Parts: sequence; structure tokens; C-alpha cells
Amino acid sequence: MNDTGQAVLRWKLGHQLFHLNLAAMNGLLVQASTALDRSRWTELEAAFRKLTILYDAATATMRYAADFGQDTYERVIRPSMAPPFMTPGFSGTLNIEHEQMLSRLTSLRRGFKAADRAGRVPGAVRLAATKLWSAQSRNRRHHIFVCEKFVPEGKSLLSEHFRQTASTEETES
Repeated sequence: MNDTGQAVLRWKLGHQLFHLNLAAMNGLLVQASTALDRSRWTELEAAFRKLTILYDAATATMRYAADFGQDTYERVIRPSMAPPFMTPGFSGTLNIEHEQMLSRLTSLRRGFKAADRAGRVPGAVRLAATKLWSAQSRNRRHHIFVCEKFVPEGKSLLSEHFRQTASTEETES
């Protein structure tokens, strides 16, 4: 397989693996929220540990998926995410499972902080939560790194679509 074929395979496989991570994360986030609501601290700690592993796995998957040059991204990968292959303004942020994961994690974090402020959270659970938030932070930093590697000026397909739509609307007015 040539370098371009390898890049496409990495990109597709990496995103498919990330989707599996999201599905597992969403299930664990539901379990963690239930454990928090019922003060089942051992279950919550276990869910936090598993979520930390999944976040680190997602980060590794992202690194694997993006392990090719910017030229290949510009020539092959980015055009594959634009019309006619995808709808205008395609963005991974529009992924429903990703949106659910972020929403569930935000809700869990708020509930956890409230329980912690009330002095209800055992130290081992607090430590597991800290490790989870660190894994999430590493994941975000790595995603920013990948974005900057391939699109240094930061113009996502979605932002370009909004800019073009606004420009067209202004012209038609």
C-alpha cells in the first residue's frame, strides 16, 4: 500500500475506533451519573478509571489517525470531507455521540463538584476524578495539536461554510 493509501486507512480506522470509544464512554457516563446520584462511590471510582483509560485510548487513536503529512491531508483527506462526498460544513463537532459525551461529562462533572463541595466524596474517588479530568485535558491538547498540524490557520470546513453562507447572503441582499 502506498503512503496515501496508508494515510486514508489510518484516518478511517482511527475515526472508527474513536466512534467505538465514544459509545463506550457514553455508556460509562450514564453508569457514573447513576453511581454519583446513589452515592455508590466504589462504582463511581471504577467508572472514572475506565473513562480515563478510554480518554487516553482516544488520544492514542487520534495520534494514530493523524500520523501522516500535511500534504496528504490537504490533497486527499480534507477534500474527502467536503462536497460532493459530505455535506457542506462537515464537522466532527456535529457527531451526535460526541455531543452526548460532552453533555454527559459536563453534567457529571457539575454533579461531582457539588457532591465534593458538600464533603460527600471519598478521597479515592476524588483522585480518580482528577485523573479523568487530566486525561480529558490531554485529549483536548492533542486534538488542538492535530488541528494546528493540518490546518495551521484554523479554518475548519464548518467555519468556512458559515463564512461562505454569510457572504452569499450579503450578496443576495
